Amino acid sequence: MEHGLTRRKFLGAAAALGALALSTGCAPKAMEEQEEGQVQSEVVDIDSLEVKHSWCYMCGPAKTFCATRNYMKDGKWVHVEGNPEAGNNWGYGSKTLCAKGNAAMQTLYNPARLEYPMKRTGEKGEGKFERCSWEEALGAIASKLLENREKYGPESYAALSPQECKFVGQMGRRFLNVYGSPNYLHSAICVMQIMSSQHVSIGKATTTTPLQMDKTKLLVSWGVNGENSAVNNIMDARPVERLDAMENGLEFIDIRPMLDPLASHAAEWVPIRPGTDLALALAVLNVLVTEDLYDHDFCENWCNGFEEFAEHVKQFPPSWASPITGISEEQIEKIARMMGTAKPMGIQYGNGAGDQANDGSWLCICINLIEAITGNLDVPGGGGAPLLVGPPLIDIESLNWIPTLPEKLPVYEEDTENGWAPSRSRLVAPEFPRWYQDPETWSSLGLFREPSSATYRALMSVLTEEPYPLKSVFAHATNPLSQTRQPQKIAEALKKLDFYFVMDTFWNPSCDYADYVLPACTRFEDSCQIDGRNMPEGTFIGIEQKLAEPLGESRSDWRFYCDLAVEMGFGEDFWNGDFDQALREQLEPTGISLEELREKGYVFVERTDGATPTEPSYQNYDQIFSMLPNGKVQCYNEILGGKPNNRDDGELGYLPEYQGPPEGLAETPDLAAEYPLIFSDVHAHRMSVHSYFSNLPYMRERNRKPWAKINPATAKKYGIEDGEWMKIESPHGWIKMVVEYFEGVSPEVIMGKRGWWQDCQELDEPGYGCLDGGSEVNALYDATMTNFDPFHSAMAKQTLVKISKWEG
Repeated sequence: MEHGLTRRKFLGAAAALGALALSTGCAPKAMEEQEEGQVQSEVVDIDSLEVKHSWCYMCGPAKTFCATRNYMKDGKWVHVEGNPEAGNNWGYGSKTLCAKGNAAMQTLYNPARLEYPMKRTGEKGEGKFERCSWEEALGAIASKLLENREKYGPESYAALSPQECKFVGQMGRRFLNVYGSPNYLHSAICVMQIMSSQHVSIGKATTTTPLQMDKTKLLVSWGVNGENSAVNNIMDARPVERLDAMENGLEFIDIRPMLDPLASHAAEWVPIRPGTDLALALAVLNVLVTEDLYDHDFCENWCNGFEEFAEHVKQFPPSWASPITGISEEQIEKIARMMGTAKPMGIQYGNGAGDQANDGSWLCICINLIEAITGNLDVPGGGGAPLLVGPPLIDIESLNWIPTLPEKLPVYEEDTENGWAPSRSRLVAPEFPRWYQDPETWSSLGLFREPSSATYRALMSVLTEEPYPLKSVFAHATNPLSQTRQPQKIAEALKKLDFYFVMDTFWNPSCDYADYVLPACTRFEDSCQIDGRNMPEGTFIGIEQKLAEPLGESRSDWRFYCDLAVEMGFGEDFWNGDFDQALREQLEPTGISLEELREKGYVFVERTDGATPTEPSYQNYDQIFSMLPNGKVQCYNEILGGKPNNRDDGELGYLPEYQGPPEGLAETPDLAAEYPLIFSDVHAHRMSVHSYFSNLPYMRERNRKPWAKINPATAKKYGIEDGEWMKIESPHGWIKMVVEYFEGVSPEVIMGKRGWWQDCQELDEPGYGCLDGGSEVNALYDATMTNFDPFHSAMAKQTLVKISKWEG
């Protein structure tokens, strides 16, 4: 019988049904339970409730993926759904939110919230603090920052960035620039790594991702964590769009170690050994070249150094890659032929590939080159080539952006001598090479306009004092003991660091090492961020409406920088402390006042002229590649080749160089004799935002214990049953996790999830530490800095381990 139930309708209905029950257990007290793990609920007529509008908080503290409608009962937030006029998720009309979005109320009403400023009274790491006033905390922080700038120079101050976060990336950078420091510390585990490799291979004007997926015949999903990372983000994995396209005949290849739900729909699942993706990419390129499956016209006219490149990849046949990757020669050949013959073909590649491998830059470059040499760039259904939407009906260009004043950075003699942008000579640990961090050339797009240092290497300067030690560090909405590799070394650095201060909504483990800890309110307790979206249906502008007063003495993350700047004497560069003026400047081109937008929550202007998206002009390669050397795709890479690397201790190559994981079954067989299994992690997960939100009952009841997915045959070999605790040891540290049997992972691989430090008081679930003996996966990984990617600083997210039943 035909029911007309499409995948989209099923997913939308499931999400809607999950949101109908309104929680009564969000108040700061133990949640009432009907049965173990079930929250007491009541049925409420939501149409009778007051509605306030906001942006969702749950994919990051300052992201604007999903606008929300928030239902208030007796002054309390009781229900949330997507704003159908904002174009969330699958588009205009969608009210769905992901699991995290539906749990947003529990961040506002969480009993673990920080409420007051605290100052340290014991030794660093002891966790002894006492309450203080904001005036005392701001005064002490300002005094110490000014003192250290005078004694050690402005570069001695650094700001830790969490995932891409607007208040740190804009207000935090503005503060850094006015202070005079280039040291914005970025994790090197981010989309920036992926984007940079695209920019130096196929340029900034196109992408491998198909932006008309309904026309795509083959999609290659390489290291994409689409079930977990930004599932409602219309520009990322787009699982709903992918499932819709499958109704029209789309096939896809899924390349990643674990069979997550989307992979179960794939024509080919390729369970690659973690960290060996570049070997697979090189073997695919080998097949494309040796079997003559590349686009001759494109390669002859639009590829720089294709002949040298083609000769280079002949040394990497499937027979070479198979014992490295764990993938059979036959499957490598099959997927390469699929990529070479399916038209149009697009590739989505994610954080599981390019930013978590020691050779991630060459991996991403090779993925871009696979798309290019097969003739799939800028064709409908291939990479890029979006339909053209009509111009915005309101000027939204200036929204969600605060000028960062990079002109305030000092220009040093070494900058001038080397042709570097201001203060690049003072980067403590360049995330990208100093020459690349130039807003006038390769790094002119978006996040790349300003300098950054790599977090781990920068914090190690505190211990090594090379090239100089950082003295002051601000951690804003981030836990560095779960953000990067080897938390035990990070803890040593924080203990030695002269001055460390933190601002967060919750007490994270790094707070124990801080001099001051400041309470942040959630975005639902202030009104500080505006963004817009232009769609075929019209143009949307939204702001957060305040849903509640800030808890205790917590303050807005955005406004904090104004408060500190005034205390430091920087008030003129921070609107003399009036952050609302920054918002008014953003809104000025729109003709909408801040007061009007706050009153309404959002403005939507409908497109009434009947205009629909139109086809662009395709394959304008002379324009698309115009910024690249010789105006061509860089098969032989003249942007990177012969230039200094990011450590200033060597040169980058012109052609792909396979490095492989620092520890691997094929790479280090002697080590594998003692540590015979591979461990990796999913990085992002649908029940958390990186290492946060395991303290929310809705999230924790689905992830009670720190889990590690392991093939049942492997676990039974070691006498470990499903649900039992397991000790996992690598050459670098050890952790304990609960075994979760899963046949969708290779018998030689174990997959975990990072970030279990938060407890959940309502469910009486503890948190687990970040150091050895805890459950933080980063404690297992290699952190040899000379192993990190020499272009974009990516670090391996895998290691070799041995396991045993945990008897503790």
